[in-house]
Amino acid sequence: MRFNASSHIRTVAVALLIAITSLFTTALSAQPVQNENAELELISENLTIQPGQTFWIGVRMNLRDGWYVYYRNPGDSGMPLMTEWMQDEDFQVGEIEWPYPVWIDVAAGLASYGYYGSELFMMEATAPEDLQPGSEVTLRAEADYLICEKVCIPEYADLELTLRVTDEEPEYHDAHLDLFSDTRSRLPVVLPYWDASAEVTDDGNTILLELTTSEFDLLDYSEVIYFANEEGEIENANKPQFRVDGNSVIIEMQKSGYKSDDVSRVWGLVYNADGWDEAGSIRAITVDIDLSGDQSIADRSSERDSPIPASMWMILIFAFTGGLILNLMPCVFPILSIKIMNFMQMSGHNPAEVKKHGWVFGLGVLLSFLFLAGLLLGLRAAGQELGWGFQLQTPAFIAFMTFLMFGLGLSLMGVFEIGSSLINVAGKAGNAEGLRGSFFSGVLATVLATPCTAPFMGTALGVAITLPAHTALLIFAMLGVGMAAPYILLSSFPALMKFLPKPGAWMETFKQAMAFPLFATAIWLIWVFGQQAGVDGLTKLLVGLLLLSIAIWIINRWKAYKISSRARIFSRSVATLLIVGGFFIAASSDPVSTGSEEIAADGFGITWEPFTQNVVDQHRADGKNIFIDFTAVWCITCKANERIIFSSDRVKNRFEELGFVMVKADWTNRNPEITRALESFGRNGVPLYVIYSGELDEPMVLPELLTPGIVLDALDRIPNRSGLTAIN
Repeated sequence: MRFNASSHIRTVAVALLIAITSLFTTALSAQPVQNENAELELISENLTIQPGQTFWIGVRMNLRDGWYVYYRNPGDSGMPLMTEWMQDEDFQVGEIEWPYPVWIDVAAGLASYGYYGSELFMMEATAPEDLQPGSEVTLRAEADYLICEKVCIPEYADLELTLRVTDEEPEYHDAHLDLFSDTRSRLPVVLPYWDASAEVTDDGNTILLELTTSEFDLLDYSEVIYFANEEGEIENANKPQFRVDGNSVIIEMQKSGYKSDDVSRVWGLVYNADGWDEAGSIRAITVDIDLSGDQSIADRSSERDSPIPASMWMILIFAFTGGLILNLMPCVFPILSIKIMNFMQMSGHNPAEVKKHGWVFGLGVLLSFLFLAGLLLGLRAAGQELGWGFQLQTPAFIAFMTFLMFGLGLSLMGVFEIGSSLINVAGKAGNAEGLRGSFFSGVLATVLATPCTAPFMGTALGVAITLPAHTALLIFAMLGVGMAAPYILLSSFPALMKFLPKPGAWMETFKQAMAFPLFATAIWLIWVFGQQAGVDGLTKLLVGLLLLSIAIWIINRWKAYKISSRARIFSRSVATLLIVGGFFIAASSDPVSTGSEEIAADGFGITWEPFTQNVVDQHRADGKNIFIDFTAVWCITCKANERIIFSSDRVKNRFEELGFVMVKADWTNRNPEITRALESFGRNGVPLYVIYSGELDEPMVLPELLTPGIVLDALDRIPNRSGLTAIN
């Protein structure tokens, strides 16, 4: 046999390559640990992680049929899963997030809380700041747990998970996303539209927990169970009894015989097989009631008689006021100024038409608010981390609005006329086509208004997003009513028109002048687009506007009434292709990072750290004063506040004297961590300004419109402690 050296070398090389690839793949994918009664695996929602960033990991357990493991409170006996972390790197791993368990009758007068089948026990982890991009890190944990059927067996497993470190956007593990999402859906939540109260009977042995809502009619619930978070609080074997009484669910529990002191706290999870929300999707809610100062159930009954609580009336008033103030925002002015022009044109000859157009405009505003609110609520129900103004976090939407503002401006200048097309739908009035124009000018005004979270509006939106759909829609509707109110009022009472200038030849000049605010808005949108999509994306948008300009030139050069039908079809087809093609070129741009990953100074000389919850927590642990600016480049209010406040030397010097760490939470592009931080303050949009200090019991939230005096007054509440180091 003839020996072929080159062939042999190739064979060996291929074998080595396969072996190395196999080892690499094994290192990056954690291997399950198979015990006698369970399979355990340490998994991550991420494939890659960033230094200093948080991510979610979990211990996945697949249990042998008929066997179960325990909840955080195991009941009458047992031991929950415990993990001990042993990796070299200084990862911060949080406590287990416990999904709702099942009630298990152990017999002999005992009961346990636990899980059958397959379960994921999630934990939030934070990577060390000093990890090197391009390297790999391995998380190691020892998992100890007790697994039971008719007998209980203590078991343990040594688990490992290797992840790659990157300085780019992290990649997610597609195979695990659904599992983490399903587990999150089974975690207990706080629902603000359920009021909880509790009391202990005179004998001290029976606990009555009452949950009440006025948001919807209650069903004949099939199963409601209270799971205490701590052991030895209630008699676990006596499965809690419940009844539905009107709009209340009353749960009766027995105090544990092992508890010698009085019941002072009702803290646990309440499971409802039919769901606590109207859709039936939220099965578990948390309650935490301090009985030492809580009102009795009887005392609270009178508060539930009102169909709309006093707090809700206040929220509706805030929403209406916020809608009114939206009319003063710079991002709304261009479209509304066009509408005022139309009112002035109509006032001299047909008051009835003025009224009709005003109401149709208001209808466009109202339906647009409801549509955007429904879209936002629907996406959030599907698990998306979105907030008010979310459409301006998408470059494709910014491109569309830029095309619209630029084209509408050219139309007002008299460069071209399209009739009833989208480009001038906001400007026509006086006939059926004009009614459509009034309606869509209301739509356009709402679209431009959403990034401007006016005073009072932020609180209303933050509350609305946590409420049931019909209540949230009521709040959004009130925002729309507030925004449309001045125009409905003006059109319904024509006598007010006498305060407006009389129509005349000057109106054509005024019409053309109204194009300049639209061009200014287009410039602002182009700037926002550049912040989101970078220089390459901005170039694509400008190319798109060039194609739009060529299309408009074609339409104006070959006017429809001057050319044959064939030429009209051809020219309009070419123009349409140019407009659509230009838009898709611009819309193909992907978002890029809008903030520096490092500490950097702004144009006012203030040094900002980019926001992460870990950064804030670390500075708070170090006892530092912290100022957080939740902002976005598309937020006009944010930019106005920053220019007013940070151009003041007095404000900057005071921040420096108090040793403030300045943290910027840039929400220009979608950022789930910032969205969650906003939600923690009951907000769903920017601007938001928060001060943390060791001298304050709670974080201080500043108003949405700031002046140097407001900020200085807030800073005066913080003593100038010696030993604080100024942050430069």
